Amino acid sequence: MVIHEIPNWNEIGVLPPMDMEHPTSAHRSPYKTDIIKLVEHYATSVHRREILLGFINFRSELYKVGLNDGFQWIDGSFIENIELIEKRPPNDIDIVTFFIVAKNETQNDVVTRNPDLFLPHMGKWRKQAFKVDSYFQSLEVSMEQLVEKTVYWYSMWSHRRDLAWKGFLQIPLDATLDQQALNILKTMASEGGEQ
Repeated sequence: MVIHEIPNWNEIGVLPPMDMEHPTSAHRSPYKTDIIKLVEHYATSVHRREILLGFINFRSELYKVGLNDGFQWIDGSFIENIELIEKRPPNDIDIVTFFIVAKNETQNDVVTRNPDLFLPHMGKWRKQAFKVDSYFQSLEVSMEQLVEKTVYWYSMWSHRRDLAWKGFLQIPLDATLDQQALNILKTMASEGGEQ
């Protein structure tokens, strides 16, 4: 995966859906980046750092149950300039985890190790414990199903509720990079204050 810098917010406070100077280029939403760049770009306040810490802890729990291969789409008010748009901080990070289960494992094996990470009725708990609004999509379904679900998530996340077109991010699952991002967050916390 080619890692890109995260684009700056546009004039309405969202990620641009594409490179407006080169609208047919491949540099468009979802922008491929990584957890370190996510932290460096969005850890701009104590509140945002707490959300990122919860998100990294959630990813750690996914690794513990065996979800190590895949990527996440990142969206929601967290990647918007919501402080300017709606005069409030973000509440959480919205994510869809696209995953492949390890050989000799099943989805049921993974889920039974910690059902609360996956069950829809535990969504409120996940928001409280990890500050994530999380969804899952196996990459090991039929091509038709995968295209259908990808189109669904893209259409859901490519617009705000006010119908403004916007971009979102894609980051790989990577426990090593997560540890580095966690160290960056700890350094920021020890330095204190807003950036």
